[in-house]
Amino acid sequence: MTDPTPSEPAPDASISTLLPQPSETATTQARGHEPRRLVVLGYLGALILGAVIGAGGLALATGGATPSPSPAPTPVPSARPTEPPAGNAIGRPDAPVTVEVWADYQCPFCRLQDFVFGGAVDREYVTPGIVRVVYRDFAFLGQESIDAAVAARCAGAQDPAAQLRYHDILYTFQQGENQGLFARENLVKIAEMAGVTSQAAFAACLDDPAVAKAVADETAAGRDVGVTSTPTLRLRGPGGERVLAGFSRAWPTLRDALEAVRAPAAGSPSPAAPASPSPAP
Repeated sequence: MTDPTPSEPAPDASISTLLPQPSETATTQARGHEPRRLVVLGYLGALILGAVIGAGGLALATGGATPSPSPAPTPVPSARPTEPPAGNAIGRPDAPVTVEVWADYQCPFCRLQDFVFGGAVDREYVTPGIVRVVYRDFAFLGQESIDAAVAARCAGAQDPAAQLRYHDILYTFQQGENQGLFARENLVKIAEMAGVTSQAAFAACLDDPAVAKAVADETAAGRDVGVTSTPTLRLRGPGGERVLAGFSRAWPTLRDALEAVRAPAAGSPSPAAPASPSPAP
């Protein structure tokens, strides 16, 4: 993904135009230990999936372009950004493996990564208590990326579960970059869909500069730890650290990385065997 040139909002940039009509069928999928993911592939998602599975299309869906024309930062594997809001994580806090997902809500490859592989990660790793997934803001594609990230945090300020629902709905309706789809009025509608209790508190939060600063700070923290493309997954566990940049493209790529960090590193000391009792005199 690369920095786009801001464009004028589309005249019909409303989530109402993307909602299924009564005669259409929306697909709802429950993932992991709570029914939190609404998976409705919109127009852009269908186009991306067509490109990915079509002849010659797979190479286009790497998502590995540098997101900024500035020089890429030097990776610092040991650096750890601050703990995210409660609504930005799923899984047990004491899970042995942590997966940080650095993403932009306007990035189509981030959406694709979440829709294609998120369910498998939830079922096979999060629900059994092996993995904790932490979503990180890397909002670099424009003002709507920042506004969407702020809105998700504002939903979570009232209810952590609402932030996860908001996350899913943003990806569901994602279509293009800086076209007006994540304009304020649409972000308010999404809050209603996500079950945010107080619209007044949500609106006040949208205007809170501290929330926008938190998004900017986390984006800067991503650059500090070496994030140069979206999505970027940083996996840490007993077996060390792995970084996957771009859309994973195939489940074995992600699974093998998870298994590699899950297993203790080679050469790690084994727990000491209990001493055998001394024979009685």
